[in-house]
Amino acid sequence: MPPASHETAGVHWETTLAEAETLDAQPELVANFNHFQRYSTSATELSWAVLRRSGQLVAAAPVVRLRRRSVTDLLQTAWRRRLGWLAPVLRKTTLLVDTAFLAFDPASPFLVAPEEDRLAAKQTIADFLCRQKKVDTVWIAEPPAEATWAAGGKFDQFHTLPMVAIDLAGSDSFDAYLATLSKKRRRNYRHESEAFAAVGATIEVVEGPLAARPELLAALVDCLRASEARSDLSVPFNDVLISPQAFAAQPQTALVARVGDRAVGFMSFLQAGDRWMQVHGGLDYSLSLEAYAYHNLIYAAVREAIARGCRAVTMGPLNNETKRRAGTDLSPIVASVWNRFPVDRIVARGWLFPRLAIYQGPLSDGSTAAAPRGV
Repeated sequence: MPPASHETAGVHWETTLAEAETLDAQPELVANFNHFQRYSTSATELSWAVLRRSGQLVAAAPVVRLRRRSVTDLLQTAWRRRLGWLAPVLRKTTLLVDTAFLAFDPASPFLVAPEEDRLAAKQTIADFLCRQKKVDTVWIAEPPAEATWAAGGKFDQFHTLPMVAIDLAGSDSFDAYLATLSKKRRRNYRHESEAFAAVGATIEVVEGPLAARPELLAALVDCLRASEARSDLSVPFNDVLISPQAFAAQPQTALVARVGDRAVGFMSFLQAGDRWMQVHGGLDYSLSLEAYAYHNLIYAAVREAIARGCRAVTMGPLNNETKRRAGTDLSPIVASVWNRFPVDRIVARGWLFPRLAIYQGPLSDGSTAAAPRGV
């Protein structure tokens, strides 16, 4: 990132955000981003774009600089295979502002002091990002109501994958949670839990950091890699998000599914206020499917959340059907994308956006209030 002396209207770069308590922010999420910032790479660099007035913190945004990444990696699988030969020449540098390193919070990534003009602060930070040298694209992901400031100007907008959550309000026990499910869902729960027990599977709760358990750590990293390889989505910042070193040192609680002594899957979480927020997950597909490990890990997450007094489990982007069935709330997300060069904008609007793997549809009649397909 440029040094702090390069400022625009009071905005500059800072490596960590030490004063999050002055913003409308949850310290656990800020700490999670600060943790990963220490593991930035030359290709994926994390930093905060910070707005100060007379030295006082006014607003901040978590920014991931993705250097020289191939556009074809982000396409739907069929297009990725068809155009992969163009990858070496279709490389762009992007500034990404979203909540991937804030535990996939289904909220705006912009953190603004409560007494400040929120829209003005976001616009000031966005203008700063668009003025950065050697940047081709700025991509900002927010809920529809938060994205209206970017409509109708230099940003193009469309829906991306929504965020999934399980609402536990009113469920003070796991039995109470089950009672909220439909008859079909309760029947599925019995079948999935019986299949899990039939192979002798169990779930262990492990408090991180996981570096203290090197054998378990190695098994969970293998699960992370297996899920990454199996996914239809290419995640451009995975070199940091699932870096073994960052993962080992990250404060988190892991729910580990085992068959005998073998870890066949896991989900890990951090608690932010009354939310139990998933930060990682992975499966060993040679055994996990037969045992319905993923389904039972979700049930275990609900149990643990209730035991901790949480009112919701958040599970990040809707990237599989199991997550869709488990979730009670899908929160739409809008991407606001700026391209430096007019020709890039024309190509992106006319061809690229609808072929992105995470594309969920246009904003109907230009309004950010429209819901994406399938939600």
